[in-house]
Amino acid sequence: MLENKWDNIAPEVPQDFHNKFEETLRQIEQADTVDKKYKRKRISGRLLIVAAVICTGMGVTVAAKEFFKWNDHLLKRLEPSEKQQETMQESTYIQNIDQSVTQNGVTVTLIDSVQDQGFLYAFFEVKTDDSISMTDHTSFEEMTHFKIDGKEVYADDDNRFGSLSTGVSQDNLLNYDQDSAHSKYFTAGISYDSDYDLSNKTVEITLKNLTDEGDYDKTVITDGTWDFKWTLGAVKPPTTLKVNRKCDFGGYEITVKKMEVTPLLWSLYLDYDEAMKVYEDEKNKFEYAGTDYGMDLYDRANIDQVRYKDGTVLTLDLTMGGIAGGGEKQDKENGVLIIRNSFPQLVDVDNLQAVHFGNIDQWLEVRE
Repeated sequence: MLENKWDNIAPEVPQDFHNKFEETLRQIEQADTVDKKYKRKRISGRLLIVAAVICTGMGVTVAAKEFFKWNDHLLKRLEPSEKQQETMQESTYIQNIDQSVTQNGVTVTLIDSVQDQGFLYAFFEVKTDDSISMTDHTSFEEMTHFKIDGKEVYADDDNRFGSLSTGVSQDNLLNYDQDSAHSKYFTAGISYDSDYDLSNKTVEITLKNLTDEGDYDKTVITDGTWDFKWTLGAVKPPTTLKVNRKCDFGGYEITVKKMEVTPLLWSLYLDYDEAMKVYEDEKNKFEYAGTDYGMDLYDRANIDQVRYKDGTVLTLDLTMGGIAGGGEKQDKENGVLIIRNSFPQLVDVDNLQAVHFGNIDQWLEVRE
């Protein structure tokens, strides 16, 4: 997290920037005065980050690396290389937030959020007083209050994100090295398959009642409501790679038309007719033989390694899963079947050369 050392924190910039910067800080402080639900430090490093981003949007160039910092939480969850830590300083995929709310001896802190096309995840740290103990089965009673620009995500069918899921749970990866009854990490998130754009949207999450789940019921450990609100950055479009190659997906030669990829997320666009042959055969066969692995295409397209232009192979740790859920989408009208999933750690898109499908042991070259 940022240290409270403000001497020379900002780079040398024109006087016009300083004027806009100070005005932005005044606006943020005024907003804080109106809404007291969130505990923020006055003129904190977090406010400096927000002000810098806003001023940058006004057309004033600011070196983001002077403000954004990779904290221990992000380093462990996303495993960026040293190069990625430098190149992603200006990334809108990741936001440091650091909002804390305390209710009845339980302090919940919204540390960071991570977003991309199709998902948004928020990471929380929960700390309790000595009188309140948590276990691996501790969670929150309710997490349905997830709002985008003031509207509940499940408000009505016309305004939903598509195939939508929301949830909150303990983050096993972050808790792995920590065995504490009074400090746990949690993840809350939305995933969806529509073209909805979360860019610059205001998000609200309400967590309610800390509970412990037994075999048949839940017991409320502590009553409380923890409310959080923040504004997302712009979602950057993915890099499109024109693949146009056939790949052997376990006995099925299927053309991969293209791949869309970000440091966190990937989508494969498969030829619709060739891909659907897998499902046609599954309907007609009750026994699998030869090279037919008996898996659907989502499992066949499970990426466990990536290779870069210089020949370096990165083996992805899939034990904890990706940052977000994936799925399939059949788009017969455009002649493609789309498979989407996420990487469990950051990938260097600019240098990506090939991906490996672990379940079928096949490499696919995604660049010439």
